[in-house]
Amino acid sequence: MTPLSNPHQDAFDTLTHQGIVVLAELKSLLDIEFTALSQHNLEDLQQSLADKQRQLEQLAELNSQREQLMTQLGYSATPNGIAQWFEALPEDLRAASEALWQTLQQTLEQLRQLNLRNEQVLRRSSRNNDQLLALLRGQTQRHTLYDSSGGKGQLSAQTRLGKA
Repeated sequence: MTPLSNPHQDAFDTLTHQGIVVLAELKSLLDIEFTALSQHNLEDLQQSLADKQRQLEQLAELNSQREQLMTQLGYSATPNGIAQWFEALPEDLRAASEALWQTLQQTLEQLRQLNLRNEQVLRRSSRNNDQLLALLRGQTQRHTLYDSSGGKGQLSAQTRLGKA
């Protein structure tokens, strides 16, 4: 492993800071996505998804560059490798670099929570749409052949199927 110096720390911190900027934009896009999902606004949702894809590609590129930097200097881009990276930094540079990395990690956790929120809205909306379609088709819960666990549903649905 290469002893780390100011230019190494600067390169790592620049990539980390750029990642934070991209994540902040993703956070904004997740909020737009949430609003679009809640209001069933297909146009905003499509635009949000396209913008989100671009930001995710940019984030992947930044992560790749950071991994490449670390690998070139003999460190792995794993949590253990990151810890070794910080330990190898000169002590006067370490605190600022670690603080920036913690900001990135906290922002990632916030995005994970927002993504879960949007997933729940999407699932709820999908479930509601399925129920509405079933009603339009004349199906009701009491007319299901199988229940949600795969067991036999209501006898009336089975009887109708048998008569057909």
